[in-house]
Amino acid sequence: MKKILSALAILIMIQILSSCATKPKVSIKPGPLNPKVLIKTELGNIVVEIYQDKAPMTAANFLKYVDSKLYDGSVFHRTVTMDNQPNNAVKIEVIQGGQLGPEKSFPAIALERTSVTGINHVDGAISMARSGPDSATSSFFICIGDQPELDFRGKRNSDGQGFAALGKVIAGMNVVKKIHKSPAEGQNLKPPIGVLFVERIKGPDRVAVQHILIAFKGSIPEEKVVRTSEEARVLAVKLFERAKKGEDFDALVKKYTDDEYPGIYRMSNFGVEPNKEKKEYSRAGMVRSFGDVSFSLPAGGVGLAVYDPQKSKYGWHIIKRIE
Repeated sequence: MKKILSALAILIMIQILSSCATKPKVSIKPGPLNPKVLIKTELGNIVVEIYQDKAPMTAANFLKYVDSKLYDGSVFHRTVTMDNQPNNAVKIEVIQGGQLGPEKSFPAIALERTSVTGINHVDGAISMARSGPDSATSSFFICIGDQPELDFRGKRNSDGQGFAALGKVIAGMNVVKKIHKSPAEGQNLKPPIGVLFVERIKGPDRVAVQHILIAFKGSIPEEKVVRTSEEARVLAVKLFERAKKGEDFDALVKKYTDDEYPGIYRMSNFGVEPNKEKKEYSRAGMVRSFGDVSFSLPAGGVGLAVYDPQKSKYGWHIIKRIE
């Protein structure tokens, strides 16, 4: 009997020592980066980060509207200030947009409460508007200042369920505040503030590119370019093909560009602060197609931004990404 007890004691001791041993560390791989979205308005750009890791259903719903281009051409129609909600005991400050007709709306989604997601209605939070629980479709709002009464158990909505925040403004709060202070009749912006387009921001944080501008008569003010638009198009396509085959890009720039200031352009993406020491430009201040192509290229890649009166008004750009 003593031998059995001794054996049991030894086994228990082994188990205790095993449990005290250092366990191997588990490698946790980071999840995908949360997407950033550009809301381009008549008053400037707003960049929001969408927390799809914390509010997956609400984020997926919003991004579905973004990717379907349904917010393009919409408006910010409402501003709620401390002065225009006399009948509300609990006051908030937000701007609201994205209100689409039923023909453009997807089915309503379930409410992801802030008590579950942990995304509170702080300054710059973007959230989905709703009437009853599980009724949000396309309409969204952005908070000006912290708005805790919009969180779960908040008193702004009588059901106490709060609203589904899904992200936060990371650049352009000055534009949000401009919209908030725009002329309104009651809470209705008069006129509404136009949303030109809403799209995911793609590409790296920063790029450096060279480019060849092929202009035509009238596309560049005060420049003595005599070629026609068609001649410019033909030349641009030929140069693009030559550049893709590996011809010396510096030599092509020196011989053909109509840019008054040729050289290397360094740019930061939407929502990324330009590096002043490196004399970076913000993508927000560049011609749209020039930025779109530049940030889509791999290092060493060559692309073509075609002439468009809205997106590439100066002509055709043959672009090579240097960094």
